[in-house]
Amino acid sequence: MTIQEWGAIGEIIGGVAVVASLVYLAMQIRQNTRQVSLSMKAADLAAFERNVTSGNRVREMFILSPEITGLYMRGISHYRDLSDDEKLRFDMILSNVFSEFQGAYVRHLTYRHDPADFAGTRRSLGRWIRRRGVRDWLQRSEPDWRPEFAALVEELMRLHDTQED
Repeated sequence: MTIQEWGAIGEIIGGVAVVASLVYLAMQIRQNTRQVSLSMKAADLAAFERNVTSGNRVREMFILSPEITGLYMRGISHYRDLSDDEKLRFDMILSNVFSEFQGAYVRHLTYRHDPADFAGTRRSLGRWIRRRGVRDWLQRSEPDWRPEFAALVEELMRLHDTQED
């Protein structure tokens, strides 16, 4: 065989090797894409489950402690009438509740996992904010919330103010 014939065989072998490499690369990309997709679904599910757990924790606080429920009921109606000790405890209750809301909101911004675009949790947060005692607490407290969550609370407070008119 001549050098040209060997060169032609080499080109054929090289072409087959390139095609095989491209097929292998396509299979690897497809497998990687599938893994990334599964990982994203798992992260979305974990964020959703965390929101459910957060909501359940807040509800359990009220279910398991009639004393906390009573303090909450007095605080949302007549915050200014609470004693200093009761105000401190009411502050801690609302700090916990709003911390859970903030966590849910940050997870929403991070994962965009809520198909209703945070609508349910937003409505729930709005119901809390409409309570006179909660609004008194919000105006008096200086929470160290993330700016995005603080803006959401301010927006809901303004929305409540315009609905009262």
